[in-house]
Amino acid sequence: MLLLRYGPVVATLLLLACAGNAPQSPVTQPATVTPLPLAPAEVVHTARYTLVNLAPDEAQQQPLHQIMRHTLTSKKKTPLFTRADALRAWLTGTGYSLCLPTDNDIRSLFSSPLPDVWRNAGPMRVDVALQAMAGPAWQMSTDELAHTVCFQPVMLPPGTVGDA
Repeated sequence: MLLLRYGPVVATLLLLACAGNAPQSPVTQPATVTPLPLAPAEVVHTARYTLVNLAPDEAQQQPLHQIMRHTLTSKKKTPLFTRADALRAWLTGTGYSLCLPTDNDIRSLFSSPLPDVWRNAGPMRVDVALQAMAGPAWQMSTDELAHTVCFQPVMLPPGTVGDA
């Protein structure tokens, strides 16, 4: 009689006791990302709401990395620009100049006519524009002491187009 009266309660307790012993899956914690500490920037108040960074920007440190746009115009009726004219125009304001042509290969690069597409070009980085104007047959190098930009011919595989 006791079993009939408390039977459902005992059965429920037995089921709950078995359920409590079931193996549980381990709980994984999400990975925490710790941000890197930022170096404090040196700034100066120049006005009430204006802070100026004291570090030079990239164009001041690397003048050939500045972004420019150039349009070459001429007062002549039939303007003929050479690549040397365009290279010099792109170097204006950077503090760099072209190397003097020392052999016939470089003279041929400098005296070759400028393609029309380069008469109005940019905005782009100066070093990228100089290399693109010279073309894939030329390797650009810079002399940081003399602040000059030089070009040397490179050997291209046969069948490669050598002029931009």
